[in-house]
Amino acid sequence: MSVTIIDVAREAGVSRTTVSNVFTGKDKCSEETRLAVLAAAKHLGYKPNLAARSLITNQSRLIGMILPSYVDPNTLTSSPFYNIIMDSVYSVLRNEAYYDLIIFPVQYKEKLVQVSDWIDARNVDGILAVGEFDRNFLKVLKSKSIPVVLIDNYSQTSDANFSYVNSDDTTGGYLATQHLIEKGFRNIALCSVELHGPLMQKRYQGYKRALKEAKLRETVFDKTGVPFEAGIQYAEALIAQGLDAAFCTEDMIAVGILHGLLKKGVKVGEDFGLVGFDNIYLGYQVYPELTTVDQNIFEKGETATRTLLNILNHSNSTGSRLVLPVNLVEREST
Repeated sequence: MSVTIIDVAREAGVSRTTVSNVFTGKDKCSEETRLAVLAAAKHLGYKPNLAARSLITNQSRLIGMILPSYVDPNTLTSSPFYNIIMDSVYSVLRNEAYYDLIIFPVQYKEKLVQVSDWIDARNVDGILAVGEFDRNFLKVLKSKSIPVVLIDNYSQTSDANFSYVNSDDTTGGYLATQHLIEKGFRNIALCSVELHGPLMQKRYQGYKRALKEAKLRETVFDKTGVPFEAGIQYAEALIAQGLDAAFCTEDMIAVGILHGLLKKGVKVGEDFGLVGFDNIYLGYQVYPELTTVDQNIFEKGETATRTLLNILNHSNSTGSRLVLPVNLVEREST
């Protein structure tokens, strides 16, 4: 005979409703009670039938994550940023709620109907959208009337179903550039990919402010493409123009520049200052280790996921805007 929710409730000494709340992730009991229910379920070998539950509650227990693969078709292999975000989301879903994560890479911005059909077919309860998506895309999400948390998006949409989680990107750009100035560098370039986007513009504004305060001139490098490959190409231009430092709006650009400069015999950290943005693991695996702006990517993913779960579990449809602090991590490249 299979173990039921009634058996678990009896074993844990709680009500059926309490057991149900634990397995649906609703925050309606103490941590002690939650652990007691989980222990009873494990002891009895109880496993909730989420498929059956979804038919009753009309909830799929699925969180959809949307990634902007139109920027780079190899998003998950070429950018550690997205891997860290995914790890953080999984950590919350695995430890705090019975939700599963499914991923949809948006490969063509003009084919928004694909996103719409995917949301309908999967019947996801909520969306985590990572990266910059335009107004038309957000209209598609809005039409679904489900909660959406946007990560690294600076849209001005004030829809109640939308919440935003960003880093203090402008301050990050300022700290990075100010650090290079304090280290004695004077010809400081900004190196970016897709600088026209709102996110990179925030980091650019911080760079501009620091240079203006020090009365130094701007030099901006920007192109489309894969950040690492762009960085390798920037390295030659930096040398050719006699620049002595660079602030990169992504760590992967900085790693590419580092690779290119070292091949040319440039002593990074002595003759050339280099600062990235993200604090991905590659930053301390390269040599010299990369000075960078830490935006705590893992915390960003956790915060976005908990924000979404809070909306789902408490029927709170009021959107919010969270800005997470950043800090400079000084290493050998400066």
